[in-house]
Amino acid sequence: MKQPCPLFLIVLLFPLISLAQPDSLATKILSPEQMQKDFNYLQRLLTETHPGLYRYLPKEKMDAKLDSVYQQFDKPLPFYSFYKSVLYVIANVRCAHTNALPTADFNRYIGSIRTFPFFLFPIDNKLYVIFNGSTDPQITLGYELVQINGRSSENIMQVIKKHYWSDGYIEVSKNTALQGGLFCLFYYTLIEHPDQFDVEFKDPNGNLYRTTVPAQKYGVTERAYTKNKINQKANQLYNQRHKQPWRLSFPADVPSTALIRFDGFGGKGMTTSETARLGMKKFMDDVLKKIEAKKCTNLIIDVRSNSGGWDIQGVELFTFLMKQDTAVRYYQKMHAITDSSEFLSFSDLSAEDRKNLKRESDGTLSLREEFTPELQPQLPKSNRFKGTVYILQNERSFSSAAEFLAACKTYQVGTLVGMECGGAYEGGNGASYIHAELPYSKIQIGSPLVYYSNATIGQFEPGRGTIPDHIVPIEPQDLLNNYDRQLEFVKKLIHKK
Repeated sequence: MKQPCPLFLIVLLFPLISLAQPDSLATKILSPEQMQKDFNYLQRLLTETHPGLYRYLPKEKMDAKLDSVYQQFDKPLPFYSFYKSVLYVIANVRCAHTNALPTADFNRYIGSIRTFPFFLFPIDNKLYVIFNGSTDPQITLGYELVQINGRSSENIMQVIKKHYWSDGYIEVSKNTALQGGLFCLFYYTLIEHPDQFDVEFKDPNGNLYRTTVPAQKYGVTERAYTKNKINQKANQLYNQRHKQPWRLSFPADVPSTALIRFDGFGGKGMTTSETARLGMKKFMDDVLKKIEAKKCTNLIIDVRSNSGGWDIQGVELFTFLMKQDTAVRYYQKMHAITDSSEFLSFSDLSAEDRKNLKRESDGTLSLREEFTPELQPQLPKSNRFKGTVYILQNERSFSSAAEFLAACKTYQVGTLVGMECGGAYEGGNGASYIHAELPYSKIQIGSPLVYYSNATIGQFEPGRGTIPDHIVPIEPQDLLNNYDRQLEFVKKLIHKK
């Protein structure tokens, strides 16, 4: 199983919390000795347990980078300066499943800080307002952020992206950190936490608008997103909640076509790999009967913003779509680098998990194929869909969703449309995790234990996500018009066919 990293579970909106406690971290000062010991602890955790630490950066270069950061801890520093250094190291591991949070009690923390009161969305290296949570009634859907407190939006984005974790060299996936609640969090922790913001926006007609808004608790901001009249249109367009994370529909404006949307790979009651697999199998068996009854010859699979979950569900879905008549490999190998580090006591590994490993000649510990259904050759389902498949993806298609896309690209399941996905085409890291606390700063580190090698075929650029057959970026006017440019592109392909 590969679960999304913790921040993917709170990507857009944090819980509605407004507690009275101040942010104690804002006044916390760490001594050189404390930071050095914390940093040594972090370095040990990564070098002893992280299977992909040197995946993109050779050991000598990684060691040199770690040494250069360590040299900065020669005088007392505020907590957030040290946290920024930790995030820089995490970002340079180039693993989207490796992360750092300021504190273990994250809900209380979010309730204690006062942040930027707008929900932003990145498009083409610019930031646009979707929801206005401030006291200013002027700024509405589609306004472009120009600057905050004299800092250009471009500079702000550069700082945040430099310190945010992502797989390999996938720059578009770093846009996740510029959206919604994550932008508020990283502006606060990486740039500044002022009492007010002098902001400049550009309206859809290009006119500049300047205002000053106070920083406020995120719970207050979130309530304003739904209650402020200025957000009425945005709520009609972008605050729709679906009870079912997997859902089938039949677009009325395109012939003989079904569309299946997967918000994630998981589900109620799916607590084991086998129940997760059976959940996907039952769903696909049911929807394919309906698709056959409608005589659909085209199928659109939408995994945009699917942040992953159970690996086996991506594998199972693939077997309902694959074109090959014989078995193929979805994953090539999964391995770890230790079964004895003291840090494993902070992991979610069970004693049974450790028994399912075999030691290789290079010292790594491979997951045994006989105990790992995902590693076994995959046969097509007898009732698989045999028509034309189109797959929608974007930069937030991540983790097991990205591995599904890699398999679809490798085995030419269908036509991929959208943006480069958020997980490396050759594979990432995940499965089981360590959650450890740095001793003095109490920063929380999340780190994966298993290195994934996808069964990718052909030439590709290491460290990049699956590249779609048709790159279709969204445009600013799409926000105002609620226009799904990527889906409409697929519909045009079907009409042309």
